[in-house]
Amino acid sequence: MTSKEKIITYLAHKEISQRKFSLKTGLSEGILRAGKDLGVDKMVSIKRNYPDLNMNWLIFDEGSMLIDNVQENEIGYNISKTNLEAIMKKFIDKRVDEYLDERTLPSEDAVLSKS
Repeated sequence: MTSKEKIITYLAHKEISQRKFSLKTGLSEGILRAGKDLGVDKMVSIKRNYPDLNMNWLIFDEGSMLIDNVQENEIGYNISKTNLEAIMKKFIDKRVDEYLDERTLPSEDAVLSKS
């Protein structure tokens, strides 16, 4: 099996479309169908975006397709709900503060003089 066929096998196993793969890696959609084998730069992009794909299996046909000990946080998806809520609150608070800083609020004297 070629490395391209192995990537297609991996994508099928993970239920990832070839389009999503190409968008995530920045590689052309036809890369898995045409041309010769993948170059080092393309392999680097694949490894960065799919860290659970065993490169030894892909290149040398050694070991299993997936790396079992890849932690979710190595992939970048492990954000706890509490942590996400704190991040979102901080982001929203910052944006509200920036918005309020940009607005010119009337002074207390101006408000009282209109009454």
